[in-house]
Amino acid sequence: MDKNEIEGIVRGLGGLENIDQFGNCMTRLRLTVKDERKVNVEALKKAPGVVGFVGGAAQPQIVLGPGKAEEAKAQIQQMLAMAVPVEPKLSSDVAGYASKGNPDGEKSARVENFNKKKKNRSQIFTTISQVFTPLIPALAGTGLLYGVMKILSLFYIYGGVQLFNGAAIADGGSYLMAALSVIAGSFFSVMNIAVAGSASTVVGGNLFVGLAVGGIVTNVGGLEGLSMGFLNLKFTSGMGGTLAALFGGLLAGYIDKKMRERTPSSLQIHLPALVSVALTGLVLLFVIQPITGVLANGITEIVMWLTNDAGAFGGAILSGTFLPLVALGIHHIFTPIHTTLLQTLGYTSIAAFSSLAGAGLAGAAVGLIAKYRNTKYHNLTHVVWMNIPTQLLGISEPMIYGVTLPLWRPFIAANLGGAVGGFVLGLFPGQGAEALNVSGLLGILVNTKPFAYILGYGASVLAAALFTYYMGVKEEYLEPFLDKEFK
Repeated sequence: MDKNEIEGIVRGLGGLENIDQFGNCMTRLRLTVKDERKVNVEALKKAPGVVGFVGGAAQPQIVLGPGKAEEAKAQIQQMLAMAVPVEPKLSSDVAGYASKGNPDGEKSARVENFNKKKKNRSQIFTTISQVFTPLIPALAGTGLLYGVMKILSLFYIYGGVQLFNGAAIADGGSYLMAALSVIAGSFFSVMNIAVAGSASTVVGGNLFVGLAVGGIVTNVGGLEGLSMGFLNLKFTSGMGGTLAALFGGLLAGYIDKKMRERTPSSLQIHLPALVSVALTGLVLLFVIQPITGVLANGITEIVMWLTNDAGAFGGAILSGTFLPLVALGIHHIFTPIHTTLLQTLGYTSIAAFSSLAGAGLAGAAVGLIAKYRNTKYHNLTHVVWMNIPTQLLGISEPMIYGVTLPLWRPFIAANLGGAVGGFVLGLFPGQGAEALNVSGLLGILVNTKPFAYILGYGASVLAAALFTYYMGVKEEYLEPFLDKEFK
């Protein structure tokens, strides 16, 4: 993003001095501000380079697109480091508020308390996003490698090419496939450690303190197999999985940060780390892991019920309700659940069903092109074509904020199409993604039942296209795409 685009965003946020915390996910810049009255939401929505705006003035989420969100974060960090001021231009409402003051103190207090509660709820989703976003490239890259291995194995299955024999070495498998298996699976083997380390840094703690706590989750050492003394639970390496690592890392980071603020410089190296690791370790072993262990088992049972017992109807619900979560920016709440399912089942059905929600958006794009390509609103099809490539790779925000949500009915159609695809996919128990952040058409590579995924994806696209075509768009929403010279 260029300098003017970044400065426009910062200005809309009320200036650099109004930014409290910020981070990014794949497509959006997530922030909390010190004074929401200084935020000009309308200016942010219209700022160059901004695809969409989610959330409120207290915790804005600015949708910029793949890659641009991380770039924007880096540029803002640089501006803060250089202390380059960007003066805000207050809207008339804000200016009036500032000049006149607020005569109703009691009402102001109630509003402020409400906003604080809302801000705290939003902070949960923001924190989870900030913890897992740095891990996405490793998860996606190793996941795709796993998909490539599945393709290579077909050369052995159908062509007898020994080089691609994926069996164990002792059973005659190839060294190449064994090596690729090690490479693809190694990051996931240290997933709990990585999550705890990332969580620690998000709350201002030391990275390596978090890594140490993640190591406790991964290996309980001499306590392995001993009784915890309640609920028939035993100390088990990996108990609670990613959930335990997430909460343990957050706690360790918080304690480490507070200790460093209160510890004399002569003791900074030893004391904060000692207290944070020891205290968190005890809480982790005797409180966090038992609770998250039970929670992880419960989540697994619920998902198994939705995908096996509820079957097709469970799939329809999961796929048909995911896009609103993306639109609200709270879909990252599922990431710890995905990783927990991967650790317990070896695959996550939720990831596959949510991918079909994106297929609904692809179908909405097809429906819009089919309906308006030869009409006076054909300019709409040019916008749609620009967003299709990213959508087929499973990145949904551009199609949501740039096309379907502003037109409204296509967004509904996309959800309905996703529900149809989820229904079809739900007919195949035991299917799911064996890797994270590999969706869209690439999701075929990592699904336990690729043919089932293809059927579900195709059903989503076809159904959403038909819904979009026949539901159409209100003319008032189509006005920006009118070609006045159309004949």
